[in-house]
Amino acid sequence: MMNHERMNNIIDELINKDKWTDILRRFSDVLKINIFIVDGYGRVFVPPYQNRERGRYGSKFLASSFGFDFSKQEAGILDDFEANGKYFEAKDPFDFHIFAIPIKTFGKSEAEEIFAYIIVGPVILTKGWSREDYLNMANVLNMKADELIDIIHEIRVVSFIAIKAILDLLAEVVKDVVQLNAEKKNLSEDPSAGACFAKEVAEVAQDIYATIHLDEMLISILDVCLNLAQAECGSIMLMDKDKKTLSIKVSKGIDENIARSTRLKIGEGIAGVAAKENETFLMLGSKGDHRIKNLMCRSDIRQSAVIPLSNKDEVLGVLNLHTKKDRGSLSSNLENIKHLSNIISTAISSI
Repeated sequence: MMNHERMNNIIDELINKDKWTDILRRFSDVLKINIFIVDGYGRVFVPPYQNRERGRYGSKFLASSFGFDFSKQEAGILDDFEANGKYFEAKDPFDFHIFAIPIKTFGKSEAEEIFAYIIVGPVILTKGWSREDYLNMANVLNMKADELIDIIHEIRVVSFIAIKAILDLLAEVVKDVVQLNAEKKNLSEDPSAGACFAKEVAEVAQDIYATIHLDEMLISILDVCLNLAQAECGSIMLMDKDKKTLSIKVSKGIDENIARSTRLKIGEGIAGVAAKENETFLMLGSKGDHRIKNLMCRSDIRQSAVIPLSNKDEVLGVLNLHTKKDRGSLSSNLENIKHLSNIISTAISSI
């Protein structure tokens, strides 16, 4: 393991604490799970956001059952984790689970090294406790049974498949942002370009690199949106500020030729209206907002949502989701999908 000084330097260079506090807060609000960052020795770098508010999503178990002490900058949080595929996992005596995603360096001439971890949890992978189980648990934790039950009800119940998808998404996002920051650092220090061209080369290379990794990140987030909505088709459109048009950046379930050729002016089509108004539109069958009623021309679509991607008052693009099946859950998950749209906006504006 790398020494403390080098680890601290790498963390400071590659992880912007303020930005990641905001990013992880958004993910926690969407996923209903605590997420925080520790360094390679297990010392807290970005603490759980909810601990500073109401201690939601079972965060009290991190202290009472897992023994995490966020008031001290001491190593030890990683002691009980064991390797489980690409990630690490720990569980307490009551079978609550937490996971650790390694964050690695991206050296060109040296092996990758883990310098930090994203901690995710607690979550429940099985459920079905009896009243007696709750009472026994409360006695061990020295808590009132009713208080314990309220806390447990805030903990997310997920399947093994769902938690893997969540971990994969978080791993992809952190890889992209950290790798982008590493490349920007390398470019700024690269002496190979002549002084008069160095700045221009760095800016062009950063633009290319950012574009490639933004695509990967957006595809991962689009997949999560589609799974959450139980929808099979979707796209993320980005705004060309100069031309005031929307074009499809990434898509799933849409013909490639249509995706490549689609261009909408602001105010044109449902996506264009959503961008102009900076307002979300939900359509269930033939039911929809009167402002877009005359634009709803596809009778085969059973549910759809068009959500502007905005940073404050600036619209950066539009998220489109739709399904031709009756089982979609767009309406029941619309608020969560809106939170995910905020994550997309953060990803776009951070590049």
